Amino acid sequence: MQNYTFAANIMNESKMKIIHSLRFKQIAAAGFYLLILLGSSVPGQNIPKIFKFTPDKLIHVLEYTVLGWLLIRWLRHQFPHPAMVYGAMAAGVCCAVLDESYQKLIPNRSSDVWDASIDAVGVALGILIFTLFNRKMNL
Repeated sequence: MQNYTFAANIMNESKMKIIHSLRFKQIAAAGFYLLILLGSSVPGQNIPKIFKFTPDKLIHVLEYTVLGWLLIRWLRHQFPHPAMVYGAMAAGVCCAVLDESYQKLIPNRSSDVWDASIDAVGVALGILIFTLFNRKMNL
């Protein structure tokens, strides 16, 4: 029983090291952005009906809130406080603009400045949530 507990503790420590590694954070942010692009690759007439009933702007805010959270999580150990926030925001806005530009190339999809603006709000919200959560955890 004691050997099992010891092995389980080592495995848990290894998993935690992986999850908290810089490489994992990079892959998580990049992977999530690729999922966003994958969703943007669906031609307009093939968008699942469940998403047609969901307010479009809500989907934009939710997906970019997650992206903002992942970006700030990745950059927080790379830069001092103000630079990490600006860096995450700039990266998120660039992702939003690229996503909207990419949608112009997809049949029955269009690029919308308002969507990119809502995406930027989502990124800022993700950064804010991460910052407030970390501040509360560090008290």
